[in-house]
Amino acid sequence: MYSRLLFGLLTIAVSCVCMAHEPFEITANTRVNADGITISVLITDSTAAKLCLPDANLNSKLHESELATARAQVEQCIMTMFVLQDGELQGKILSAQSVTLGFNHEKDLNATISYPPASSGKLSIKAVYFAKLNDPTYGSTLTATAGDTFLAQKLLIVDDPQIQLTLAATQTPTQSSFAEFYRMGIEHILSGYDHLLFLAGLLVVCLSLRSCLIIITAFTLAHSITLILATLKWVSIPGNLVEMAIAGSIMFVGIENLWRARGNHEPQGRWLLTFGFGLIHGLGFAGALMDVGLPSSGIQLVAPLLAFNLGVETGQLAVAAIVLPCLLWLRKYSWFAARLVPGISILVVAAGLYWLLERMGVF
Repeated sequence: MYSRLLFGLLTIAVSCVCMAHEPFEITANTRVNADGITISVLITDSTAAKLCLPDANLNSKLHESELATARAQVEQCIMTMFVLQDGELQGKILSAQSVTLGFNHEKDLNATISYPPASSGKLSIKAVYFAKLNDPTYGSTLTATAGDTFLAQKLLIVDDPQIQLTLAATQTPTQSSFAEFYRMGIEHILSGYDHLLFLAGLLVVCLSLRSCLIIITAFTLAHSITLILATLKWVSIPGNLVEMAIAGSIMFVGIENLWRARGNHEPQGRWLLTFGFGLIHGLGFAGALMDVGLPSSGIQLVAPLLAFNLGVETGQLAVAAIVLPCLLWLRKYSWFAARLVPGISILVVAAGLYWLLERMGVF
């Protein structure tokens, strides 16, 4: 019985490792200038494969080797992701003129699509790639600027794939709604397998509901602090270093579980460790939020920052509400501390090591 349960947990952990999350699958930034329009698109490597390599399997990723042999195919694919219409409903379609492709330090596809300038005061941008992905969960967070002026921001989804821009100087900037940023926060934490595994590694050795709540509170306070500081640009650390540090924190927690947790004795001072590592995880949350594109005004930042953080906390509490009763119930059995806790801790270490090596570019 125990071996079957452990095997099931191993299967889940391996699945999580293979699906290590990206903050948002597709983000787009549009710049409108007098001499033309550009859309810079950042696409995760796995989504790029699904979008542009129709023969790829579900676990494929677009790497430089694939790009070298299928560059023309990928270029054509990226150039048809969006349809730009100059003017009102029956306005002129602006055809993509060129595209440049590259990879960022996290191996995601970074593309810039160039279009001719708009001749009217209205511009419509529609995401038309959803049919290729055949998945209603995908979307584009699109931000639009004209020079240094913030124009608009929206989450483009299957049911609402279009944004309307007013290019006149007198236009009133628009922004994604509070609800959209709240939804982004929930999606980020629920797809954030590394953040969730870190928290699970901490909670699995807790002996009471009180100690669990202290851990969750310390993590929440810490990541909220750095989320705010980094989003306001008062703290800035390169994203690749943050992601490697997050993977390292997961490894550390798993190793400490194996080293210090014994039977009915949980590691002392765990809340302090949680708070310290929580500060690092908050920088990861901030990186995800800033990838969406945010207005530069401090006042305009308040609503999206608050909504995103509330979304993260809602998703985190929802997971905790399911996991905590299970852990506390299992605590009643001696085999849980003797066999399952070490087994889970080993899986936590393995997942952290995998993500660390991946983010270091080893594979």
